[in-house]
Amino acid sequence: MRVVSILGLKGGSTKSTLTAHLAVAAHHAGILTAIVDTDPQATLRMWSTRRQTEGPPVRPETTPDFLEPTLREFERQGAELVLIDTAGKAEIMGKRAAELSDLVLIPSRTSLADMDAVPTSHAMAQGLGKPNFVIFTDVDVSGAKKDVKEAAAGFVSRGIPTGREHGAPFICHRKGYKSCLIDGSTIQEIEPEGRGAEEIDALFRWVAKQVGLKVKRKRTEKQHG
Repeated sequence: MRVVSILGLKGGSTKSTLTAHLAVAAHHAGILTAIVDTDPQATLRMWSTRRQTEGPPVRPETTPDFLEPTLREFERQGAELVLIDTAGKAEIMGKRAAELSDLVLIPSRTSLADMDAVPTSHAMAQGLGKPNFVIFTDVDVSGAKKDVKEAAAGFVSRGIPTGREHGAPFICHRKGYKSCLIDGSTIQEIEPEGRGAEEIDALFRWVAKQVGLKVKRKRTEKQHG
Protein backbone atom coordinates (compact mmCIF):
# COMPACT_ATOMS: atom_id res chain seq x y z
CA MET A 1 0.00 0.00 0.00
CA ARG A 2 1.21 3.49 -0.83
CA VAL A 3 0.41 6.58 1.23
CA VAL A 4 0.42 10.13 -0.11
CA SER A 5 -0.13 13.16 2.12
CA ILE A 6 -1.46 16.47 0.87
CA LEU A 7 0.29 18.84 3.22
CA GLY A 8 0.01 22.56 3.81
CA LEU A 9 -0.03 24.56 7.00
CA LYS A 10 -2.04 27.33 5.36
CA GLY A 11 -5.80 27.01 5.20
CA GLY A 12 -7.61 27.35 1.89
CA SER A 13 -4.70 26.12 -0.19
CA THR A 14 -6.77 23.64 -2.28
CA LYS A 15 -5.66 20.58 -0.28
CA SER A 16 -9.11 19.01 0.02
CA THR A 17 -9.98 19.67 -3.61
CA LEU A 18 -6.72 18.12 -4.79
CA THR A 19 -7.10 15.12 -2.48
CA ALA A 20 -10.63 14.36 -3.66
CA HIS A 21 -9.73 14.66 -7.34
CA LEU A 22 -6.61 12.52 -7.14
CA ALA A 23 -8.49 9.87 -5.16
CA VAL A 24 -11.30 9.69 -7.72
CA ALA A 25 -8.77 9.58 -10.57
CA ALA A 26 -7.08 6.62 -8.87
CA HIS A 27 -10.44 4.97 -8.24
CA HIS A 28 -11.39 5.33 -11.91
CA ALA A 29 -8.03 3.85 -12.89
CA GLY A 30 -8.82 0.64 -11.03
CA ILE A 31 -6.65 1.29 -7.98
CA LEU A 32 -8.27 0.48 -4.63
CA THR A 33 -8.12 3.91 -3.03
CA ALA A 34 -9.18 5.49 0.26
CA ILE A 35 -9.03 8.93 1.84
CA VAL A 36 -8.23 9.87 5.42
CA ASP A 37 -9.71 13.26 6.30
CA THR A 38 -7.76 14.73 9.21
CA ASP A 39 -9.37 18.15 9.01
CA PRO A 40 -11.72 18.81 11.97
CA GLN A 41 -14.03 20.60 9.52
CA ALA A 42 -14.51 17.19 7.83
CA THR A 43 -14.72 18.72 4.36
CA LEU A 44 -14.08 15.47 2.52
CA ARG A 45 -16.22 13.40 4.86
CA MET A 46 -19.17 15.65 4.03
CA TRP A 47 -18.23 15.57 0.35
CA SER A 48 -18.34 11.77 0.41
CA THR A 49 -21.83 11.70 1.94
CA ARG A 50 -23.10 13.75 -0.99
CA ARG A 51 -21.56 11.56 -3.66
CA GLN A 52 -24.00 9.78 -5.93
CA THR A 53 -21.44 7.30 -7.19
CA GLU A 54 -19.49 4.57 -5.42
CA GLY A 55 -16.07 5.21 -3.90
CA PRO A 56 -13.56 6.12 -2.81
CA PRO A 57 -14.26 5.67 0.94
CA VAL A 58 -13.43 8.53 3.30
CA ARG A 59 -12.61 8.06 6.96
CA PRO A 60 -12.24 11.02 9.35
CA GLU A 61 -9.34 10.87 11.80
CA THR A 62 -8.31 13.91 13.82
CA THR A 63 -6.11 12.21 16.43
CA PRO A 64 -2.45 11.80 15.40
CA ASP A 65 -1.97 8.67 17.52
CA PHE A 66 -4.82 6.92 15.68
CA LEU A 67 -3.62 7.74 12.18
CA GLU A 68 -1.34 4.73 11.79
CA PRO A 69 -4.00 2.22 12.97
CA THR A 70 -6.41 3.80 10.47
CA LEU A 71 -3.91 3.26 7.65
CA ARG A 72 -3.26 -0.31 8.75
CA GLU A 73 -6.99 -1.01 8.69
CA PHE A 74 -7.26 0.27 5.13
CA GLU A 75 -4.29 -1.90 4.21
CA ARG A 76 -5.98 -4.92 5.78
CA GLN A 77 -9.03 -4.18 3.63
CA GLY A 78 -6.91 -4.28 0.50
CA ALA A 79 -6.31 -0.59 -0.20
CA GLU A 80 -3.50 0.08 -2.65
CA LEU A 81 -3.40 3.85 -2.22
CA VAL A 82 -4.42 6.10 0.66
CA LEU A 83 -4.45 9.87 0.40
CA ILE A 84 -4.30 11.91 3.60
CA ASP A 85 -5.89 15.34 3.57
CA THR A 86 -4.36 17.55 6.25
CA ALA A 87 -5.69 20.69 7.87
CA GLY A 88 -4.09 24.11 7.83
CA LYS A 89 -2.22 25.04 11.03
CA ALA A 90 -2.48 21.45 12.31
CA GLU A 91 1.27 20.96 12.64
CA ILE A 92 1.25 17.86 14.83
CA MET A 93 -1.14 15.94 12.58
CA GLY A 94 0.60 17.22 9.46
CA LYS A 95 3.93 15.96 10.73
CA ARG A 96 2.46 12.56 11.63
CA ALA A 97 0.82 12.27 8.22
CA ALA A 98 4.08 13.09 6.46
CA GLU A 99 5.95 10.63 8.66
CA LEU A 100 3.65 7.80 7.56
CA SER A 101 3.71 8.74 3.87
CA ASP A 102 5.68 7.59 0.87
CA LEU A 103 5.21 10.95 -0.83
CA VAL A 104 4.19 14.45 0.29
CA LEU A 105 2.48 16.88 -2.06
CA ILE A 106 2.38 20.57 -1.11
CA PRO A 107 -0.26 22.39 -3.16
CA SER A 108 0.27 26.08 -3.78
CA ARG A 109 -1.16 28.84 -5.90
CA THR A 110 1.32 31.15 -7.59
CA SER A 111 0.38 34.05 -5.31
CA LEU A 112 2.95 35.29 -2.80
CA ALA A 113 0.59 34.63 0.12
CA ASP A 114 0.40 30.94 -0.76
CA MET A 115 4.03 30.58 -1.74
CA ASP A 116 5.22 32.12 1.53
CA ALA A 117 3.54 29.28 3.43
CA VAL A 118 5.30 26.51 1.50
CA PRO A 119 8.80 26.52 3.08
CA THR A 120 7.47 25.43 6.49
CA SER A 121 5.70 22.41 4.99
CA HIS A 122 8.73 21.57 2.87
CA ALA A 123 11.05 21.76 5.88
CA MET A 124 8.76 19.45 7.84
CA ALA A 125 8.71 16.79 5.11
CA GLN A 126 12.39 17.21 4.35
CA GLY A 127 13.29 16.83 8.00
CA LEU A 128 11.49 13.48 8.00
CA GLY A 129 13.37 12.37 4.89
CA LYS A 130 10.21 12.23 2.79
CA PRO A 131 10.16 13.05 -0.92
CA ASN A 132 8.07 16.17 -1.36
CA PHE A 133 7.05 18.40 -4.23
CA VAL A 134 5.19 21.65 -4.62
CA ILE A 135 2.20 21.18 -6.91
CA PHE A 136 0.82 24.34 -8.47
CA THR A 137 -2.98 24.51 -8.31
CA ASP A 138 -5.75 26.99 -9.05
CA VAL A 139 -3.48 28.65 -11.60
CA ASP A 140 -5.02 31.44 -13.68
CA VAL A 141 -5.33 30.13 -17.22
CA SER A 142 -4.27 33.51 -18.56
CA GLY A 143 -0.49 33.57 -18.32
CA ALA A 144 -0.39 30.20 -16.58
CA LYS A 145 2.89 28.96 -18.04
CA LYS A 146 4.70 32.19 -17.23
CA ASP A 147 3.33 32.35 -13.68
CA VAL A 148 4.22 28.73 -12.94
CA LYS A 149 7.67 29.05 -14.48
CA GLU A 150 8.50 32.08 -12.33
CA ALA A 151 7.03 30.57 -9.17
CA ALA A 152 8.88 27.29 -9.71
CA ALA A 153 12.17 29.13 -10.30
CA GLY A 154 11.68 30.93 -6.99
CA PHE A 155 11.23 27.68 -5.10
CA VAL A 156 14.11 25.92 -6.84
CA SER A 157 16.43 28.79 -5.97
CA ARG A 158 15.59 28.10 -2.33
CA GLY A 159 16.14 24.36 -2.63
CA ILE A 160 12.44 23.49 -2.62
CA PRO A 161 11.53 20.89 -5.27
CA THR A 162 8.48 21.42 -7.44
CA GLY A 163 6.55 18.92 -9.45
CA ARG A 164 7.02 21.08 -12.54
CA GLU A 165 10.76 20.43 -12.75
CA HIS A 166 10.09 16.69 -12.44
CA GLY A 167 7.42 16.45 -15.12
CA ALA A 168 4.23 17.05 -13.11
CA PRO A 169 1.47 19.12 -14.70
CA PHE A 170 -0.02 22.12 -12.93
CA ILE A 171 -3.73 22.45 -12.25
CA CYS A 172 -5.48 25.49 -13.68
CA HIS A 173 -8.43 27.34 -12.23
CA ARG A 174 -11.62 25.92 -13.74
CA LYS A 175 -15.22 26.91 -13.11
CA GLY A 176 -16.13 23.25 -12.62
CA TYR A 177 -14.17 23.02 -9.37
CA LYS A 178 -16.46 25.51 -7.66
CA SER A 179 -19.35 23.12 -7.22
CA CYS A 180 -17.44 19.86 -6.80
CA LEU A 181 -17.01 19.81 -3.03
CA ILE A 182 -20.56 21.07 -2.60
CA ASP A 183 -22.36 18.34 -4.56
CA GLY A 184 -19.99 15.41 -3.99
CA SER A 185 -18.56 15.26 -7.49
CA THR A 186 -15.22 15.89 -9.20
CA ILE A 187 -14.39 17.80 -12.33
CA GLN A 188 -13.62 14.59 -14.23
CA GLU A 189 -17.17 13.44 -13.49
CA ILE A 190 -19.01 16.63 -14.41
CA GLU A 191 -16.73 17.56 -17.34
CA PRO A 192 -15.15 14.24 -18.37
CA GLU A 193 -13.86 15.54 -21.70
CA GLY A 194 -12.64 18.89 -20.36
CA ARG A 195 -9.15 20.21 -19.79
CA GLY A 196 -9.60 20.02 -16.04
CA ALA A 197 -10.19 16.27 -16.20
CA GLU A 198 -7.16 15.92 -18.45
CA GLU A 199 -4.94 17.83 -16.01
CA ILE A 200 -6.10 15.82 -13.00
CA ASP A 201 -5.60 12.53 -14.81
CA ALA A 202 -2.09 13.54 -15.86
CA LEU A 203 -1.20 14.58 -12.32
CA PHE A 204 -2.57 11.36 -10.87
CA ARG A 205 -0.47 9.31 -13.30
CA TRP A 206 2.59 11.33 -12.32
CA VAL A 207 1.88 10.67 -8.63
CA ALA A 208 1.38 6.97 -9.32
CA LYS A 209 4.75 6.84 -11.03
CA GLN A 210 6.46 8.56 -8.09
CA VAL A 211 5.21 5.95 -5.62
CA GLY A 212 5.56 2.94 -7.93
CA LEU A 213 1.89 2.23 -8.54
CA LYS A 214 0.96 0.59 -11.80
CA VAL A 215 -2.08 2.19 -13.41
CA LYS A 216 -4.35 -0.65 -14.43
CA ARG A 217 -6.54 0.99 -17.04
CA LYS A 218 -7.13 4.20 -18.90
CA ARG A 219 -9.27 7.01 -17.58
CA THR A 220 -12.93 5.93 -17.44
CA GLU A 221 -14.80 8.84 -15.83
CA LYS A 222 -18.55 8.74 -16.12
CA GLN A 223 -20.95 11.63 -16.02
CA HIS A 224 -21.89 12.47 -12.43
CA GLY A 225 -25.46 11.87 -11.46
